[in-house]
Amino acid sequence: MPSVKQLRPFALATLEAFIDASGRVVLVQQPPEPVFQQVAMRLGEARTVGMAHRSRLVDRLLVMLRAFDALEVHFLRPEADGQEFSVGRIEGCALVVPDPSVSKHHATLRWNAATGDCSVRDVGSMNGTWVNASSLHQEQEQPLNDGDALAFGDAQFLYLRTETLHAHLRMASPGRE
Repeated sequence: MPSVKQLRPFALATLEAFIDASGRVVLVQQPPEPVFQQVAMRLGEARTVGMAHRSRLVDRLLVMLRAFDALEVHFLRPEADGQEFSVGRIEGCALVVPDPSVSKHHATLRWNAATGDCSVRDVGSMNGTWVNASSLHQEQEQPLNDGDALAFGDAQFLYLRTETLHAHLRMASPGRE
């Protein structure tokens, strides 16, 4: 996954070119700790480790934003209204999250072409799915808005539209017009 810093040179591209190259939806994440990645890999198809610590969700999101350039960027490329993207710990998911608090099949993101945003649904995970520090009930679908904090277990993300990331990159890039 590229970091925000690695994407900065692409900020000079037009918005249309940036979206064509990357997709419509961005999930930005602090790179997972190597030890957690190793535990997640060892778990494979085994049960998720119960370890979510959501009480510090807002604090961790603020720490993430302070180090924005180091964050990893995950692009989703929806092609049709209603297209779904699986989120989980195992290979084969559209968004693989190598964290032991993430279930092998944790959640689903669904594209809504009319609004230009996704919704999220927890699919029975052990450690839950959270939007802006509010827990989703199993099988509840929650619309996402540009800038929402999204968590799968302990894995923290910032949900953005690609145009928002592009605008941020342009504001912070040298040589912009």
